[in-house]
Amino acid sequence: MKLSLLLSFSLFISLNSLAQSKDTIYWNANRKLKWEDFKGKPDNNTNLLAMTQAGIGYEVACNNGELKLKIYCYFNVHKSWTKETDSDELLRHEQVHFDITELYTRMLRKKVSELSDPCGKDIKELDKSYSSIFKACADRQDDYDRESEHSLNDAQQKMWKEKVDLELKALEKFTSKSY
Repeated sequence: MKLSLLLSFSLFISLNSLAQSKDTIYWNANRKLKWEDFKGKPDNNTNLLAMTQAGIGYEVACNNGELKLKIYCYFNVHKSWTKETDSDELLRHEQVHFDITELYTRMLRKKVSELSDPCGKDIKELDKSYSSIFKACADRQDDYDRESEHSLNDAQQKMWKEKVDLELKALEKFTSKSY
């Protein structure tokens, strides 16, 4: 019997440095989410069973016209929560949310790599790119939840996982966090 699963995904942007901490998991292809990572307090005023808070952060500096940039995808363990720790389907669904955030992180890295003068005239383009990619990521997360019916539609869930995996592979060149 399949459980009725309702989820929420929160996407946050960060312009500040996020030091590696016990609050943060940086996306890594070899490190999948576990239920133990969801340490936030569940919202008992909702029928949602889980919420992932993931985001895209960046740090930027220009020294003598040379761009130093770090762009990263992160998961906040203390703001992500679950009421259900027995469902592998739900955990896989949450992982794809994190993977989608990494996908858009790579898209931002790609966009930045295409700027001709990121410390000069293109600095405004960097901010615009960040805003448009953030919005596109949030829209994609909504599409994912709607089409997969929050993990209830097995065929759509599988299709989304495969599609996101292929897109991540296509942007593998942009896995590096620093430029």
